[in-house]
Amino acid sequence: MIGVCRGQSSLNTTLLAYRLLGCDILARQAAQGWGAKVTERLAHDLRAAFPEMKGFSPRNLKYMRAFAEAWTDAEFVQQAVAQLPWGHNLVLLDRLNTETERRWYIARTLEHNWSRNILGMQIETRLLELGAGFAFVGRQVLLDVGGDEFFIDLLFYHLKLRCYVVIELKGGKFKPEHLGQLGFYLTSVDRQVKSEQDNPTIGLLLCKSKNKIVAEYALGDKTQPMGIAEYKLLESLPAELQTTLK
Repeated sequence: MIGVCRGQSSLNTTLLAYRLLGCDILARQAAQGWGAKVTERLAHDLRAAFPEMKGFSPRNLKYMRAFAEAWTDAEFVQQAVAQLPWGHNLVLLDRLNTETERRWYIARTLEHNWSRNILGMQIETRLLELGAGFAFVGRQVLLDVGGDEFFIDLLFYHLKLRCYVVIELKGGKFKPEHLGQLGFYLTSVDRQVKSEQDNPTIGLLLCKSKNKIVAEYALGDKTQPMGIAEYKLLESLPAELQTTLK
C-alpha cells in the first residue's frame, strides 16, 4: 500500500501530505485490522505533536484515507488532482462514486476555474442539461454598474433564440428577493452586453428547494422572462421558451 503512494510532487504540498497520511492509515489498518481505531489514535497523536496545526480531526483523517484509496494513480494526482483545493476534493469524494466521473469533473473544474460551490452545483445538475443551442460565455462574469462590481454565476448565449441566458445558483431554499437580484442582472446584461440584434435576456434561478406557492407569487407581476427551478425548468417560463430550453 505504501509503494502505491510514492513519487509525490510539490504542486500542492498540503494536499499531497494529506494523501501520504491517508496512505499511512490504509497501511496501518491493513496491518492492525479495522477494529484498531487507527484514525482516532493517529488524530490524537498528531494533535499532541502539532497543537498549532488544524485539520487532524478523526473525520478529516477518514477523508484522507478515502482520498488515498480513491487515487492510486500517483502521476494523475501530481498533474491534476493536486491542483484543486482540499474542499473541492471533498466534494468529489462525497458526491461521485467512480474515478471516471471524478476525472471528468476535475478536468472541467480546471478548465473553467469552478469554485467549490459551482462544482457541487454542476455535479447535482449534471451540467444543467440545457439542451442544444447553448453557448457557454463564462462563469462569475463581471458587471460594473455605476462603479460597483457584481458577478453573474453563469452566462450563456442561446444561438436559436439569439439572446443571453443568465443562470443564478442558490444552494438553499428559494427566497423572493432572489428574483430581485436576477432581474437586476437581466437589466444589466440588456444594457451593457447585448446588441441591438439580440432579444431580451432570459433568467433562470436554480435553487436547492422551493415553496411552489411562494415562487408563483414572486413571479406573478414580473415582466422579464425568468423562471425558477429545483434544478429543472418550471412552467414559469413563457411556453415558447419552455420547448426550446428542455
